[in-house]
Amino acid sequence: MELYEQIRREYHFGPDTIIVVARKLAVHRRMVRKPIHSAVPVRRKKTERPSIKMAPATAFIEAILESDRKAPRKQRHTAMRIYNRIRAEVPACIAAERTVRQYVEQCKHALGLAQHETFVPQSYDWGVEAQVDCGQIWAGSASSCRCSRCGRWPAARRIITPI
Repeated sequence: MELYEQIRREYHFGPDTIIVVARKLAVHRRMVRKPIHSAVPVRRKKTERPSIKMAPATAFIEAILESDRKAPRKQRHTAMRIYNRIRAEVPACIAAERTVRQYVEQCKHALGLAQHETFVPQSYDWGVEAQVDCGQIWAGSASSCRCSRCGRWPAARRIITPI
C-alpha cells in the first residue's frame, strides 16, 4: 500500500513521467500505471483447487448434514464428530481434521444451518415505550428519604439542611 501511495505521489506531484518513476522506484512500467488509474490495489484472484483428499467423503458429509437438518439443534453433528466418523467409516478419505472442518463449515453455510441471529433490533416510536436503567435513586422531601427500588430507609437517616 505504501508503494502505491509513493508511486501516485511521485507521478502526480512531481514532474516525472511513468518511465522516470519506474526507474526511480525500481518497478516495471505496468506497476506504475496501476496506481495511477486506481488508488486501491486490485485483489488477487484465488484459484479454485479440486479437493482430492476430500473427494471420497463429500457425499458422506453432505448426507450427515442433510439428516442434521431434521434433528434438534443440540443433537446435530459437530465437525469433530464428523471427522471421527469419516476416519471410522470412510477409510479412503485421508484428509486432515482442519480440511474436514473447513468443508463442513462451507456446507453448513450453503444449507443454512450456520446462520444465527445475534440480536433483536429494537426501535420505538416517541412516547410509546421507555427503557429504564435498574439503578437506585434516593428520593424524598426534607423530612423523609426512601430508595426508589426497594422502598427502604437509608442507613444514615441524618438529613443535612442548609444553614
